Amino acid sequence: MVQNNKTSLKYIGAFVDFFLNICVMAISFLVADRWLGYDINEKSIVIGAMLLIFASAIYFMFDLYSAKRWEKLMSQIVKLITAQAIIMGFAVVAVLVFTEDNARNFVLAIIICLISLAVLTVKKIIATKILHYIRIKNKNPKYVLIVGNGYGAVEYARQINDNLHFGYRIIGCVSDAEKPRFRKLGNYSDLDTVIKEHRPHEVVIALESKEDSKTQRIINICDQNGIRASIIPVAYKYFKSKCQVDMVGNLPLINTRAIPLDNIGNAAIKRAIDIVCSLILIILTSPIMLFAAIGVKITSKGPVIFKQVRVGKNNKEFTIYKFRSMRVEEHHEGDLEEHDEDDESRKTRFGAFMRRFGIDELPQFFNVLFGSMSLVGPRPELPKFVEEYSKTIPLYMVKHQVKPGITGLAQIYGFRGDNTSIERRIEMDIKYIENWTIFNDIKIIFLTPFKMFNRNEKFKRKK
Repeated sequence: MVQNNKTSLKYIGAFVDFFLNICVMAISFLVADRWLGYDINEKSIVIGAMLLIFASAIYFMFDLYSAKRWEKLMSQIVKLITAQAIIMGFAVVAVLVFTEDNARNFVLAIIICLISLAVLTVKKIIATKILHYIRIKNKNPKYVLIVGNGYGAVEYARQINDNLHFGYRIIGCVSDAEKPRFRKLGNYSDLDTVIKEHRPHEVVIALESKEDSKTQRIINICDQNGIRASIIPVAYKYFKSKCQVDMVGNLPLINTRAIPLDNIGNAAIKRAIDIVCSLILIILTSPIMLFAAIGVKITSKGPVIFKQVRVGKNNKEFTIYKFRSMRVEEHHEGDLEEHDEDDESRKTRFGAFMRRFGIDELPQFFNVLFGSMSLVGPRPELPKFVEEYSKTIPLYMVKHQVKPGITGLAQIYGFRGDNTSIERRIEMDIKYIENWTIFNDIKIIFLTPFKMFNRNEKFKRKK
């Protein structure tokens, strides 16, 4: 049976978090009762105990205690914040249902959850930094034996050597190759002897395609010695992003381009933020939108809203909304949504003003609210351009795995409009999609107002 020495660390971490949450709650109750005049009674203590138990269960659900050496600190913090948001929601519901002084207890519950988040985040950062230091100093190494001499072994070794804080150390390889890329400890036939002599913590199998028949025997030897074996697939070089492994019966199915927003929890969080933020932004910008609507109406004939078909998630077409920034000519009145929005000869002065400050984009908050767009994501294109770019630009269609956005990573880096490289825009879009986090969305939203001023927009129409 393969040994797993991570269990004790998992439960130690859970105990420490539980203890810290008890301290936070006890101190908060004491301060609220003695200095703030709150009525902390038996009911408050019972709700607090329920919250502690619920919090522990949520932390386990979010896998916060698995000792994954390769997991990034920011990824752990994101999971902690997400878990704490759910706990905060539970606390608010419990307060509203089971207490009388709802307003004061509501505030207290929020404060306790926020303090708990701050304390656990600091604890997580300190613990991770200490572990990284210990591993870099080779105090807690995990010795790995590589079986095989394929290119996957070389890439694995490069990752290990570039990230010493993982705490892995390669002791050598077992291979039939005459000139292996690593210190050779024996041939495949010597694997059992090598394992017994060196006792590695883990075996990484990195065979070449022609050696595939040896895999089963290697795994059997590892199992017999109680050593965990991991396999680097021969086809790893075709995987363009983080992979996801699904089980179809007993058959593992590798998704070669899994993305964070494939996770239903991540997608739900992003959608919730889109709904809340779009409602808030619609309310806040309603005076500006009213001003824009009046300006469009009195400066040129035609409808206030410009509608155009764009391509969205899963290549589905949708109608995007903007304030009209161009004059409507007679032969275009019947198909306004089809005209070229970058036709300088038809742009109104007020339209140029709106586009300079991004005001024409404000109706897209309704696209976000209704679900055809997101606040952050790749900008959507016209169907004719999608058809053209899909044939000439590698990976162009990957951007359609997520909802298009009002703003995105490409836009805050200055890649917006026809005067920028479409290849670089796609590169930025794919980088955003493959590395999505809620913090990246918040950062992009925050930076967008500073990038929205379009210095290239002209107030005078071309003659």
